[in-house]
Amino acid sequence: MSSFVKHGNHKNSTMRQFLTVITGIFICVGLSAQDNTESFALDTIIKIEGKVMPVEMTNVTTSYVRFKVPGSNELFTLPRKEIHKIIYKNGRIEEYNAMAVVTIDENAWQAVWLTEDPKDVVSLYKQGEVSAQADPNDRGSKASKKNAIIRLQKKAASMKGSVVLVTRKQFTGAYGEIQGYYIEGLVYGSEPPEEEKFDKDTMKK
Repeated sequence: MSSFVKHGNHKNSTMRQFLTVITGIFICVGLSAQDNTESFALDTIIKIEGKVMPVEMTNVTTSYVRFKVPGSNELFTLPRKEIHKIIYKNGRIEEYNAMAVVTIDENAWQAVWLTEDPKDVVSLYKQGEVSAQADPNDRGSKASKKNAIIRLQKKAASMKGSVVLVTRKQFTGAYGEIQGYYIEGLVYGSEPPEEEKFDKDTMKK
């Protein structure tokens, strides 16, 4: 009988150790998931010409700011006089300079970037919807995709947008042949649309 009791105690002790290890693993996994979630949050720099830059802020002085860009450990420096405002990942906003009056030229579309992550446009203003399509290109399907994206960027720039949240994209045409490309999304900018500004000004009067 006594040997049976000792065996049972040993079994219970082993079970307790096992449960302790499992609990520790779940805690570590939970903390790791929390750290990963926090690491995806980014600060946002909005330049005076409207360019939007998702970054990780490291330092702010009276004359410049320093930051890292996603996927790089290199430090970048930007004069504060070129910054309209910084929107921090905790929701805090610091404004430095007024937005510049920018004339949209033929190269403005190159500053428009595309994203599929809604978190990248949380602090921006929706300007409208946009879509673009490119027919099959003799140079291949990749060329069709590139042409469609450029057309989308140009349309977004004409709407004073700086970011396009892509909601749909697909190759078009028969499988196995050179295909066209279709893409659509929502245009966002750093300032409210003109009609929204007008409504606010009217209400103030």
